[in-house]
Amino acid sequence: MRLMDRRLIFLAIAVTASAQQPSPDAAATEAALRARAQQFFDLQVAKKYRAAEPMVAADSQDTYYNGYKYNIRGFSIQRVEMLEDNSQAKVTIKAKVSFVAPGVPPMEVDSPITSLWKVESGQWVWFVEQTDGAQTPFGVFKSSPDSGALPPSIVPGTVPDASTLQQSVTIDKVAITVSRDTSPQTATISNQLPGPVDLELSSDAIAGLTTELEKRRLLPGEKTLIRFRATGEAKGSGTVHVVVSPIAVQLDIRVTAN
Repeated sequence: MRLMDRRLIFLAIAVTASAQQPSPDAAATEAALRARAQQFFDLQVAKKYRAAEPMVAADSQDTYYNGYKYNIRGFSIQRVEMLEDNSQAKVTIKAKVSFVAPGVPPMEVDSPITSLWKVESGQWVWFVEQTDGAQTPFGVFKSSPDSGALPPSIVPGTVPDASTLQQSVTIDKVAITVSRDTSPQTATISNQLPGPVDLELSSDAIAGLTTELEKRRLLPGEKTLIRFRATGEAKGSGTVHVVVSPIAVQLDIRVTAN
């Protein structure tokens, strides 16, 4: 290969690698948001709600104090999604919350919770879109001093019984077989609750299997697909789990790869 050709190849590789890296400004912005969110939710875990006030947007102060504080036992930041020229963002945490419902013993579950953030006076602040109420899986939740500190998480006494929850978010298949010689297989998840739910996918270790969730958030009446593909040396079987939050329902599908 000629020297010039090699130089062109190296230049193309360098340009491609550079394009794949976030800009220093974007990386610094996300790092500042993560640090701010970490501090905010640390205070929520410690129940130091007043100390978190400086991290709440001015237009969301009343909502925050009237029942939108978080009753969580622990958390980890899972995902940050930048919006609107990096001036707004969504932060998703995996939080430990207590689930209470009629007919179901109290339990602690890991629930994904997404919050909105925006830049105000040069700082990232938590905020709530100003509506008549917050959307939960069970409809619009209008905060009040007696509702506790569990926003779109679980508010005791407002949820249906366990059998109703199981029937309201469903998957259309309980078993699937995938092969390298066939096209990807799919299963459909449907949400029949009056409010939105969040989905999180996990699975047993199955050699050569890849899974993809089309949507992580389902609005009322919406459906989404899970795609199953067999790659490489696909072999074995296991269970793929879909955790539906914040209602603590788990949908299981047995997958065999060959």
